[in-house]
Amino acid sequence: MLYTLPKTELTGWLEKLAQQYELFVPVSPDGFDRYQGQELYLEGKTKLSAKEFFLPAREEMLRFQAVPSALPEKVTPLSQEVVVFGVRPCDAKGIALIGKVFERDEFFKARRERTYLIGYLCPTPGRDCFCGAMGVDPFSGQGLEILVIENGERFLIKAFSEKGRDLVTLSPAKEATEEEKELFDQKKETFLRQFKPAPVLEKLKEKDLLAIYKAPFWEEIAFSCLNCGTCTFLCPTCYCFDVQDEVVGQEGVRVRLWDACMFSLYSQHASGHNPRRHPAARFRNRFMHKFKYFLDLYGEPLCVGCGRCLEECPANINLWEVITKMAED
Repeated sequence: MLYTLPKTELTGWLEKLAQQYELFVPVSPDGFDRYQGQELYLEGKTKLSAKEFFLPAREEMLRFQAVPSALPEKVTPLSQEVVVFGVRPCDAKGIALIGKVFERDEFFKARRERTYLIGYLCPTPGRDCFCGAMGVDPFSGQGLEILVIENGERFLIKAFSEKGRDLVTLSPAKEATEEEKELFDQKKETFLRQFKPAPVLEKLKEKDLLAIYKAPFWEEIAFSCLNCGTCTFLCPTCYCFDVQDEVVGQEGVRVRLWDACMFSLYSQHASGHNPRRHPAARFRNRFMHKFKYFLDLYGEPLCVGCGRCLEECPANINLWEVITKMAED
């Protein structure tokens, strides 16, 4: 269902949403915050994606008493309903990709069932964005309940689900005219015509896994990598985690924390052995996971082309150079 809403009515819609849900909006280039009537940041994607609403940087899993015979107490997953407005379609697609791996994780499932994403279409692609090349179709609604599109002094609002239609009813939006429906279709056709999946993905699908793994170029292209983890923490599809017990006195809590495969401790065994002791091995593992292991298993890369890794890498490592080398004959 396609609707239209005057831009002047956006604040009223957000206020209605905030009355019924826990509402988060983009407030600065850094990320999202709880809506309290502040001005929105919609000029571009935020540095941190919406991943944090589904895989928090720190999430409690159970509590326990650090005494003999004490039974742990399971932490109840998220119960309140959350709406996140202003999510970029590429980031929503990232949640869908993570869901392929975390589909049986009760904490992720609870958050996904109770968290509703309202997407906001980028008027123009960012300098380092390449979502279309990774097969992202922002008009498909993948991961979204609603997509909001700027159209002069009005918004076009596409509801993809029954929940999306329920959220739209909290606004004074009206059904779009035939002319506006045609405009939506034109925008979709233009995007799909201009931005097609990169041919390199098909080459990577066909190429032998061991041939890429044993290729001689890894040491050279990984040389400048600092293994700092910036790319992994900002990535909307990276999901590496660690589980730790935090104990103060006799009170303990088990938490799941963001981790990064670029860190040496991530792959270190309890024995002290580390199969990825060298930085180049960790660099290779990250790219193999995103563009070969995941691609072979699920038919699409673990990347949505948001460009954050290109923008924020302190060593200026170019992702395209890496995957091009991976696909070379």
